[in-house]
Amino acid sequence: MKKISYFHSLTPEWQELFVRDIKGELINNKIISIPESIGHGYYYFTPVKSYISVIYMDFTAKIPLAIKRLKSDDELYIFHFDLSDEANLIKINRTNYTIGSNKGSGVIIVDNKTESCFKPVVGKRTFALRLLVDKKKMDFFLKNRPIGYISKSKIKAPQKSLYYYAEIDSKSTLALRSIMNKSIFELSFDSYLKGISLKLLANFLNKHENFEEEKSAISKFDSKQIIKTKNYILKNLHEPFPSVLFLANMAGMSVTKYKILFKKHLSTTPQKIYIKEKFLLAKKMIESGQYSLLSEIMYELNYYNLGYFKTQYAIFFKRSPTKYFPRNIKVKKNDHTKD
Repeated sequence: MKKISYFHSLTPEWQELFVRDIKGELINNKIISIPESIGHGYYYFTPVKSYISVIYMDFTAKIPLAIKRLKSDDELYIFHFDLSDEANLIKINRTNYTIGSNKGSGVIIVDNKTESCFKPVVGKRTFALRLLVDKKKMDFFLKNRPIGYISKSKIKAPQKSLYYYAEIDSKSTLALRSIMNKSIFELSFDSYLKGISLKLLANFLNKHENFEEEKSAISKFDSKQIIKTKNYILKNLHEPFPSVLFLANMAGMSVTKYKILFKKHLSTTPQKIYIKEKFLLAKKMIESGQYSLLSEIMYELNYYNLGYFKTQYAIFFKRSPTKYFPRNIKVKKNDHTKD
């Protein structure tokens, strides 16, 4: 078995040790060509932002390899996304984890201060992408919430060195597949890879935010704020629907948090409550006998097209609104306007 040692950094320093160990070739300080003696293919490295760099791996090993990543003092999270043809192994703290497209998980996050060893399957395409992300910046994105408590992980509890181990989400899988057949020598490859890297990080952060909101219990304060917005909707049925952004701001929440907590607390959405209560009010107004024209009710409820109002009412109640009018009152046929 060929043993290779190297380390990770946001800047290109790590490449020198890696190239020396594999006896490969470094091209333009970005591309590492795998020598024929151990396989064929490439590594590609590029900084994306000041706080994130990416290592793109696409190669096939001819002989067994043990690619050992040495621990480093650089404060980094390492995201390893793997869509290889067969499940590869990553050894962390004496434990082997399978990772690949067909078996095991698809993404793993480890601490740069902990060593790991990557063992690709011989004779099969290894396709993986690693994001190296500055810890302080990542913790800022996560608002200092533990990175280890993100989703249902295969590990029983978050470890000090292994933070995350799960399947790749569908959006990230599509992003990775979009670059699999691109040549690293294309002029647009570098910028495309940077875009994919930022998309993968954004997908992860979005998933983390959604999961944190879903798993958290609704506090008394949040419950009070949700009910406050519900009452606002009910008191303003004569007005157009307020935007979800407006309601979220009223509740003092992000739009994502507001929508999740509203659904969790009331088992519906703001829009559905608005529509339901608005047409129940319309029915009550029709049956009251206080209106001689359907258009009067329509205007009071802030609709401006009689045909549309009648159609939506019929969809909601499965019958025409005119059916409820007192028999001695008729709706004027010409009593309608266009939007």
